[in-house]
Amino acid sequence: MVTGYGNHGYGREAVELFDEMVVSGITPDCVVFIGVLSACSHAGLVDEGLKYFNSMRTYNVYPNMEIYGCIVDLLGRAGRVTDAYELIEKMPFEADESIWGALLGSCKVHRNTDLGKMAGQKILNLRPNAAETYVILSNIYAADRKWGEFAMMRKVMRGIGSKKEAGRSWIEVGSRVYSFAAGQRCSPHLDLVYEGLEILAWHMKEAGCEPD
Repeated sequence: MVTGYGNHGYGREAVELFDEMVVSGITPDCVVFIGVLSACSHAGLVDEGLKYFNSMRTYNVYPNMEIYGCIVDLLGRAGRVTDAYELIEKMPFEADESIWGALLGSCKVHRNTDLGKMAGQKILNLRPNAAETYVILSNIYAADRKWGEFAMMRKVMRGIGSKKEAGRSWIEVGSRVYSFAAGQRCSPHLDLVYEGLEILAWHMKEAGCEPD
């Protein structure tokens, strides 16, 4: 139940249920802690997540890689990327790709170029042909206007033949499912799509938000 609440965006409910379990005498195990920590991460409940993390040993539960990943994600989402990195450094075992990936993603969102570069290199040391890592790093450099590093990263990608598969999206309209990818130009309804985007952009500007 705790995991279910967390997976569906009910972070507060997950926390309340966890607390009810403890009060009623049920001892949480590793799986339950992963569920509540993940819920805290996605709901932005940083203080609660850290409280549960620090209480684990009370129940003879010790953090594994997945639990550390939850806390790295929790801190990273909150913009505390330096704290997330310091936690990784204190882990009793070597971080795996998922840990560094969580840090890299946070560095992209919060524009921490230096830590992002380091996290990306850690991933590439583990998996040299990680195409998505090259893409994220190049995006970090572009956002920070470091065009030299951006160009270098793109050159490396071409050199190893790294290419990120285009993600596809699906939407159901009037009982019909439409599929499209970023940059696609072959839709028969392309003019209507652009017209819709212009209308949305106008409404955003009217609301005081400048679309980028």
